[in-house]
Amino acid sequence: MAEHKPIQDPKKFTEKDYQKFEYILLSENTTQEELEEIVMLLAHLPTKRAQDILKKFKQSARAEEVAWLDVAMEEGQAFYIWPQNEQEEKDLMALKLYHEKQDQIIEMMGEKDGREYQLERYRIELTALQALQKENVSSQEKEDLNYRLMALRDMIKIEEKKLEEVKHEIEFEEKLSQKIRESIRTKRYKNLESWDIAGFHFDGEAWLEEY
Repeated sequence: MAEHKPIQDPKKFTEKDYQKFEYILLSENTTQEELEEIVMLLAHLPTKRAQDILKKFKQSARAEEVAWLDVAMEEGQAFYIWPQNEQEEKDLMALKLYHEKQDQIIEMMGEKDGREYQLERYRIELTALQALQKENVSSQEKEDLNYRLMALRDMIKIEEKKLEEVKHEIEFEEKLSQKIRESIRTKRYKNLESWDIAGFHFDGEAWLEEY
């Protein structure tokens, strides 16, 4: 393995440097030692350009020559998203909250679909009961039908109310989560997905999950 490197200062690297790194990584003439050296450097260079080059190298035929490439890429991703100041820390926290809200919205969408499905089942059953009511039935059967119709109508009203509540909650959470995302100022955080930041945890986060 190449010698471990400290975090690199992005200001010291130009586009020509990145192009050189990419060329060397993808060249057939590059030695394994050189591959490892550049991978180690890029993993400790917290820029999207560095991450993109590593991803491209990952797809190349020579990627298997760097046995610890996946570990380096994970480490590089962590360095890339690591907040450097108070504003970035606030933005990363907002990003995590945004993705948590998105997960909640997905759960509520599942509940909405389930309630719509149940409501349709109730309505089908109601139509069938009303059809039975028109037939020549005994007084006992008629009484049973009336009771079931009354109960089913109540169940439909309850389900309709719950459906409207979850629809309203989804609409509200979508608006709220959008405002949270719009509040993020740090450019490199704006398009990160939940899996990109899954390995980053704030102090107190574990306590909140258990609370």
